[in-house]
Amino acid sequence: MRKLCTVAEIREAEAAAVRAGVSLATLMRRAGEAVASVVLARWKRATPGTVLVLAGPGNNGGDGLVAAATLVKHGWHALVWGWRRTEPGDIPAEPEQTRQFHWVADDQLDAAIATADVILDAVFGIGGKPDLPEPVAAAFSSAYRARQARGVPLVAVDVPSGVDAESGAASEHAFRADVTVMLGLPKIGLYRAPALRYAGELVLEEIGLPEPPADGAGPWLVTEEDVRAWLPRREADTHKWRVGSVLVVSGAPTFYGAPRLAASAAARAGAGVVTLAVLRSLIPAIAPALPEVTYIPLPEGEVGAGARMADLVRQDLSKYRVLLVGPGLGQEPPVGEFLAHLFGLRGATRPIGFGVSASTTRSSIEPFTGQTVIDADGLNWLSTQPQWWESLRQAQLILTPHPGELARLLQTDTATLLGDPWQHAREAAQRFGQHVLFKYGHATVACPDGRLLLAPQVLPALATAGTGDVLAGITAGLYCQGLEPDKAAAAAVWVGNAAAQRAISRHGTLSLVASDLVAELSGTLADLYEPSW
Repeated sequence: MRKLCTVAEIREAEAAAVRAGVSLATLMRRAGEAVASVVLARWKRATPGTVLVLAGPGNNGGDGLVAAATLVKHGWHALVWGWRRTEPGDIPAEPEQTRQFHWVADDQLDAAIATADVILDAVFGIGGKPDLPEPVAAAFSSAYRARQARGVPLVAVDVPSGVDAESGAASEHAFRADVTVMLGLPKIGLYRAPALRYAGELVLEEIGLPEPPADGAGPWLVTEEDVRAWLPRREADTHKWRVGSVLVVSGAPTFYGAPRLAASAAARAGAGVVTLAVLRSLIPAIAPALPEVTYIPLPEGEVGAGARMADLVRQDLSKYRVLLVGPGLGQEPPVGEFLAHLFGLRGATRPIGFGVSASTTRSSIEPFTGQTVIDADGLNWLSTQPQWWESLRQAQLILTPHPGELARLLQTDTATLLGDPWQHAREAAQRFGQHVLFKYGHATVACPDGRLLLAPQVLPALATAGTGDVLAGITAGLYCQGLEPDKAAAAAVWVGNAAAQRAISRHGTLSLVASDLVAELSGTLADLYEPSW
């Protein structure tokens, strides 16, 4: 995992690199070349294009100019608009390349933007603040209009100008990047709102900075290397039940897509067995699309249906390693009765939990102790139960709330929660003694020990119905394979993130639907998992 760094930590890392013998010129050269390599890889062209660099007076401007010089070396034409900068200055680039820069005056900027194939923002770096000079704000507005009209890619060098790299504060006129090439270390502010609205895709490029000293809390960025290490190896003589099993309790007459998405995601994430406990009337609509899933038909429309549903689920509960409760469950009266009996809250009459027989007598009631992912309406019900976490202290839960659900669990309002979302997620995990996968911005796993583990990207395409059901299913599918709850949840946010990026590349942002994520899980995991395993 990579620690998200403060500005002070980044400056100390730069100083440490210099003390170790790496010159500032070398760091700038590596930074500029890294930015240029991203441009060349992302926007391949039959013939070299034109880059427009918006360059500031400091080191960030130098990084941008080195990138321009590198692109010139590859045949590109470089235009430069300088903010308080009229020449390259002392940068580690060959004069042969910098002499080919065409410097653009203020009254020529719109014409330069009109001819640019890529626009680089290198005005302010990690020391920049949300207050932008009016000419810079105007330049950014013109660049964004070109993005809207012609699709010109906008690339921020290290940090989008107008964004605070530590607090995440941002000017409404900040540079709105498609890609931010973060240099050396991940900047904590870019993972916070509102800065994350301007950063676009975050691409971290190494330039030789040492990692800062690790502390336990983080926040930490989950990496591909982490997930590769966490995925279990399947032994040659294993079988489906040993791999891991998931029982999904889901589905109301108005939400029968949710169980389908959750169950299919759990299966694609690697669960050996997935069983769906759902109202019997929904099975004919779901089963044709999920031939690999087995079913527990649940009663409906009868007196005491909730308790009867819980009895049916409990009869088979000991067979399953992980229970997933909540996607599309609804909030009709039988649901509350069902969950109360299932989890042993509000006067349930029999003990429950994995491995506990349904025939156990009423005199030996024990609290629920199973491994469970609770999502959606399961969380809404849980928020109505006073001190529920005390009764479920021995259970191993992963809660997967969005902001409204987390606000209800914490008995606060959504606006207050979003004022400091990381702190509220951490507060929930510590108060409840359970892991919380918070679906907001960079999806965040908050652990009872105070750690925060973040997804690498924030993807607006996921703002569509059903993606939360898919994430819950991925989480359960990984959890049942023996991962600890923090690793299961963190791997789920990474895998879901990667699958979403693959789906976006096929379908775009506006057309993505939740089932597209399920379709991309196999390719995502195939890239991670060694066939010999």
